[in-house]
Amino acid sequence: MRGFTLRAVPVYFVAFACGCFGKQDVQRTDGAPPSPTHAYWRQVSAVLAQKPAGENIPAYVSLVRTQTDGLRDLPTDGVDADLVSAVASVIKCEDVVLQRADLIDNDPARLKESKELAQAFSSANRAAAESKKRLKALQPALNSRHGGGFAPMG
Repeated sequence: MRGFTLRAVPVYFVAFACGCFGKQDVQRTDGAPPSPTHAYWRQVSAVLAQKPAGENIPAYVSLVRTQTDGLRDLPTDGVDADLVSAVASVIKCEDVVLQRADLIDNDPARLKESKELAQAFSSANRAAAESKKRLKALQPALNSRHGGGFAPMG
């Protein structure tokens, strides 16, 4: 019985080590620091992952303003040109959303009063959402171009 237990200990140890340590999210195995493109991707992901403080138009507009300012402030030196271009497109579309929100003074009642303003606001939001989808769709291309390490954006 003791012989069986002593032979089973290394097996359990290996199984434990593989189960606990094999599930880590390893992005780079060469020990090199993340590239500017990797760092930028993570920062953009963090900015876009922010949630609104409430469920009303002023809260959403405030979030869009915070996200847009946050994206503008990120350094782009050495970052993949396609990624920088995609983020610039998101910023441009979100600026249009902010302009439309200023037209209605962040008041949902004004959207109900004017069908034209409601359509303009809605189309600006759709364009911004499409721009964010295009940004998120860059992940596989960036992984292949830069050797992996780009987690999907939420």
